[in-house]
Amino acid sequence: MRQLFLRFYLTVVVCFLASSLVIGALYKNLLERSNEHYLSDIFKTTISVIESALGDLPSSIWHDEVKRLKNKLPLPVEIETLSTYTLSPANQQALVNGDIIFLQNQDVYLHRIPDTGLMVVLGPVPYLQRLDNFAWADLVALLLMCAALGLPTWLWLRPLWRDLQHMARQSRQLGEGDFSTRVTLHEGSTLNSLGVTFNRMAHDVEELTASRKALIDAVSHDLRTPLARLRYRLEAIKSGAESGQQIIAIERDLGQIDELIEEWLTMSTLDKPHLNLETQPIEILPWLKRQISEFSSQGNITPDLINLLPGKTPFLEADSHYLTRALANLMGNARRYGGTEIVLTIEWENGIAKLHVDDNGQGIPESERQRLLQPFERLEVSRNRQTGGFGLGLAIVSMIMRGHKGAALINDAPLGGARVTLCWPTPLKDGRLALK
Repeated sequence: MRQLFLRFYLTVVVCFLASSLVIGALYKNLLERSNEHYLSDIFKTTISVIESALGDLPSSIWHDEVKRLKNKLPLPVEIETLSTYTLSPANQQALVNGDIIFLQNQDVYLHRIPDTGLMVVLGPVPYLQRLDNFAWADLVALLLMCAALGLPTWLWLRPLWRDLQHMARQSRQLGEGDFSTRVTLHEGSTLNSLGVTFNRMAHDVEELTASRKALIDAVSHDLRTPLARLRYRLEAIKSGAESGQQIIAIERDLGQIDELIEEWLTMSTLDKPHLNLETQPIEILPWLKRQISEFSSQGNITPDLINLLPGKTPFLEADSHYLTRALANLMGNARRYGGTEIVLTIEWENGIAKLHVDDNGQGIPESERQRLLQPFERLEVSRNRQTGGFGLGLAIVSMIMRGHKGAALINDAPLGGARVTLCWPTPLKDGRLALK
């Protein structure tokens, strides 16, 4: 705190002194320029009065007359010879020409009495001397003002230093692995916005770390079953069991491991606090028909398509790769759990596209819907791979829609089963024309 205070205080004092000197110099220059003509006129009048008073008198009594006039004039007046002051050639010529000259280093005005070797000396002028001299009172005033700056500097720095120390302690705790730590600052704190950013970062780190831990724990658990089966089948082959069926089973287990790793890598890619996808216009109806055709080739269910979009060739903006993955996951879940019928419905309203995937299965209880959108959550209590999957499908769908700045919603389907809706903001265009 002491080091910070001294640095900041010295910076403030130096800036204050520099600005005071600059402003003082500018003020002095402005004042001198504004008063120059005014003072010159006054001195011309004064010298004219003196010379008029001396004009009718013999030069032998001029000094006595000047002494008498001193009591009536506010400035010192003397009669001197032209050689009394060392003058530059320019000033000497000005005196010969009858001009009034000012000697700045001595603060006096000079004017030659016509047709004589004498001149009237007016000054020195106290006012001009005060402008040029830096009084001790001015120095003391500056020092007092510099000292007075210390109190507001301390009052401003103290809460700032306290908040910095608090943030430093919380940062150390975060670095030591306590991701639940948060910064608590007063609303009026100068560092309040920094504290909000710190808390947001800590929250993202905490969520990301928890997600990674859950991912590692679940994957390590899910890998044990197919690996155990592989080990068992290899031992069976070594023991002389019929190898054909065992090889088919081994290939099935390897496929399951590949599927798990692919789901794991996909979720790792999507599991970011702020996911940015590459969206582009998609001619949505041909795209949906391609997804249905590819899905139908892998099983005995062909989903129906209901189009509620206006226009002949509607285009929606989305990331084609990830939207394909989300729809494939939903249709796969509908075939696995939903029964015998799948219906896709596409609609758009008020800038929001909605793609519904309905089935005629048993549906999803309302109390379980939000939980199933989290990684490694299944509706079944058991971890049977015949129906349970890996618990990543709906979580991946939710992450993909979050990347589209939308959401995945679970409701009841008109068919009696579950309806999962992909909704995201997008303009709707019919070819190249935007539809309102």
